[in-house]
Amino acid sequence: MNGAQLLLEAGVLLAAPNPSDGEEFNSVTVSPGLPGFFAAFVLAVMVVLLAISMTRHTRRIQAQDRLQARIEAEELAEAEERDGAEGLDEAEERDEAERAATEGAAGEQPATDQPAADAEDEREDRDEDQTSPPAEDR
Repeated sequence: MNGAQLLLEAGVLLAAPNPSDGEEFNSVTVSPGLPGFFAAFVLAVMVVLLAISMTRHTRRIQAQDRLQARIEAEELAEAEERDGAEGLDEAEERDEAERAATEGAAGEQPATDQPAADAEDEREDRDEDQTSPPAEDR
Protein backbone atom coordinates (compact mmCIF):
# COMPACT_ATOMS: atom_id res chain seq x y z
CA MET A 1 0.00 0.00 0.00
CA ASN A 2 1.39 3.31 -0.97
CA GLY A 3 0.67 6.80 0.41
CA ALA A 4 -1.92 7.68 -2.21
CA GLN A 5 -4.05 4.68 -1.41
CA LEU A 6 -3.77 5.42 2.34
CA LEU A 7 -5.02 8.96 1.83
CA LEU A 8 -7.87 7.69 -0.34
CA GLU A 9 -8.95 5.21 2.32
CA ALA A 10 -8.80 7.91 5.04
CA GLY A 11 -10.92 10.22 2.90
CA VAL A 12 -13.52 7.53 2.36
CA LEU A 13 -13.73 6.84 6.10
CA LEU A 14 -14.04 10.53 6.92
CA ALA A 15 -16.67 11.10 4.25
CA ALA A 16 -18.82 8.16 5.35
CA PRO A 17 -22.07 9.20 7.01
CA ASN A 18 -22.24 8.89 10.77
CA PRO A 19 -25.19 7.06 12.30
CA SER A 20 -26.14 10.14 14.33
CA ASP A 21 -26.06 12.39 11.28
CA GLY A 22 -29.22 10.94 9.86
CA GLU A 23 -31.40 13.86 10.98
CA GLU A 24 -31.25 17.52 10.20
CA PHE A 25 -30.59 20.02 12.99
CA ASN A 26 -33.72 21.64 14.35
CA SER A 27 -34.68 23.57 17.50
CA VAL A 28 -35.78 20.44 19.37
CA THR A 29 -32.58 18.44 18.81
CA VAL A 30 -30.28 21.41 19.60
CA SER A 31 -32.21 22.77 22.64
CA PRO A 32 -30.92 22.01 26.14
CA GLY A 33 -34.45 21.26 27.27
CA LEU A 34 -36.03 21.72 30.65
CA PRO A 35 -32.95 20.64 32.69
CA GLY A 36 -30.83 23.23 30.87
CA PHE A 37 -33.42 25.94 31.56
CA PHE A 38 -33.47 25.12 35.29
CA ALA A 39 -29.67 25.14 35.46
CA ALA A 40 -29.48 28.53 33.72
CA PHE A 41 -32.29 29.94 35.93
CA VAL A 42 -30.60 28.78 39.16
CA LEU A 43 -27.30 30.21 37.94
CA ALA A 44 -28.93 33.58 37.16
CA VAL A 45 -30.62 33.72 40.60
CA MET A 46 -27.31 32.93 42.31
CA VAL A 47 -25.55 35.71 40.38
CA VAL A 48 -28.23 38.24 41.39
CA LEU A 49 -28.03 37.19 45.06
CA LEU A 50 -24.24 37.38 44.94
CA ALA A 51 -24.40 40.91 43.48
CA ILE A 52 -26.81 42.03 46.24
CA SER A 53 -24.58 40.52 48.93
CA MET A 54 -21.48 42.15 47.45
CA THR A 55 -23.23 45.54 47.38
CA ARG A 56 -24.22 45.21 51.05
CA HIS A 57 -20.71 44.25 52.12
CA THR A 58 -19.18 47.07 50.09
CA ARG A 59 -21.51 49.64 51.65
CA ARG A 60 -20.84 48.28 55.13
CA ILE A 61 -17.07 48.51 54.63
CA GLN A 62 -17.34 52.06 53.28
CA ALA A 63 -19.51 53.07 56.26
CA GLN A 64 -16.97 51.60 58.67
CA ASP A 65 -14.16 53.48 56.92
CA ARG A 66 -16.09 56.76 57.12
CA LEU A 67 -16.80 56.17 60.82
CA GLN A 68 -13.17 55.33 61.52
CA ALA A 69 -12.02 58.46 59.67
CA ARG A 70 -14.50 60.60 61.66
CA ILE A 71 -13.28 59.11 64.96
CA GLU A 72 -9.64 59.70 64.03
CA ALA A 73 -10.41 63.30 63.04
CA GLU A 74 -12.18 63.92 66.37
CA GLU A 75 -9.29 62.38 68.32
CA LEU A 76 -6.82 64.49 66.38
CA ALA A 77 -8.85 67.64 67.07
CA GLU A 78 -9.05 66.79 70.77
CA ALA A 79 -5.31 66.15 70.89
CA GLU A 80 -4.63 69.49 69.18
CA GLU A 81 -6.95 71.28 71.63
CA ARG A 82 -5.26 69.53 74.53
CA ASP A 83 -1.80 70.40 73.22
CA GLY A 84 -2.91 73.98 72.61
CA ALA A 85 -4.37 74.25 76.12
CA GLU A 86 -1.23 72.75 77.65
CA GLY A 87 0.86 75.16 75.62
CA LEU A 88 -1.21 78.08 76.94
CA ASP A 89 -0.93 76.81 80.52
CA GLU A 90 2.82 76.49 80.15
CA ALA A 91 3.02 79.98 78.68
CA GLU A 92 0.95 81.40 81.57
CA GLU A 93 3.16 79.60 84.09
CA ARG A 94 6.27 81.06 82.42
CA ASP A 95 4.72 84.54 82.48
CA GLU A 96 3.87 84.18 86.16
CA ALA A 97 7.36 82.93 86.93
CA GLU A 98 8.87 85.90 85.10
CA ARG A 99 6.48 88.27 86.86
CA ALA A 100 7.35 86.71 90.21
CA ALA A 101 11.03 87.03 89.47
CA THR A 102 10.69 90.71 88.58
CA GLU A 103 8.49 91.38 91.61
CA GLY A 104 10.94 89.54 93.84
CA ALA A 105 13.74 91.69 92.47
CA ALA A 106 11.67 94.81 93.18
CA GLY A 107 11.22 93.77 96.82
CA GLU A 108 7.60 92.68 96.64
CA GLN A 109 6.45 89.22 97.51
CA PRO A 110 5.50 87.19 94.48
CA ALA A 111 1.92 86.01 94.27
CA THR A 112 2.05 82.24 94.31
CA ASP A 113 -0.76 79.87 93.40
CA GLN A 114 -3.16 82.79 92.83
CA PRO A 115 -4.69 83.87 89.59
CA ALA A 116 -3.50 87.16 88.14
CA ALA A 117 -6.80 88.93 88.95
CA ASP A 118 -6.53 88.05 92.67
CA ALA A 119 -2.94 89.29 92.77
CA GLU A 120 -3.97 92.61 91.21
CA ASP A 121 -6.86 92.98 93.70
CA GLU A 122 -4.46 92.47 96.60
CA ARG A 123 -2.08 95.09 95.20
CA GLU A 124 -4.94 97.57 94.87
CA ASP A 125 -6.04 96.82 98.45
CA ARG A 126 -2.50 97.42 99.73
CA ASP A 127 -2.25 100.67 97.79
CA GLU A 128 -5.56 101.86 99.26
CA ASP A 129 -4.45 100.92 102.78
CA GLN A 130 -1.26 102.91 102.39
CA THR A 131 -2.99 106.04 101.09
CA SER A 132 -5.90 106.08 103.54
CA PRO A 133 -5.33 107.20 107.11
CA PRO A 134 -5.47 104.53 109.76
CA ALA A 135 -8.89 103.79 111.21
CA GLU A 136 -7.91 105.26 114.60
CA ASP A 137 -7.20 108.67 113.06
CA ARG A 138 -10.58 108.97 111.39
